[in-house]
Amino acid sequence: MPIHHSIDDDPPYLIRTVFSGDVSDADVTAHHRALAADPRFESSLAELVDLSNVSDFFVTSHGMAQSAHSGLHNPIARRAFIAPTDAVFGMARMYQSFYDEYGGAQLAVYRSRSAALAWLQALR
Repeated sequence: MPIHHSIDDDPPYLIRTVFSGDVSDADVTAHHRALAADPRFESSLAELVDLSNVSDFFVTSHGMAQSAHSGLHNPIARRAFIAPTDAVFGMARMYQSFYDEYGGAQLAVYRSRSAALAWLQALR
């Protein structure tokens, strides 16, 4: 599966999600199921999503909307995406626009890991 996650063992329990290779709608759906099934998962946890190793996105706009509106994450949970390339940054910003429709204003897209982590830690 091209999407993997881990949850820190110590507070503040950050979810760390890594996308790699080619990513499809089915991969995103499978990731949502895996995350929801993780006994350590809580919808209010902050998440760092690393898109640095994505080769190509085969995620449709319908798939993005479904993911953004899934309700898996609490809208107040901070989520930072690392998207270093123009193509991946554009896809992440498209996802952010769907997520904003859901009321999830706590999602931001950054080019670097350091900027994404700084934003996640700013209000802790």
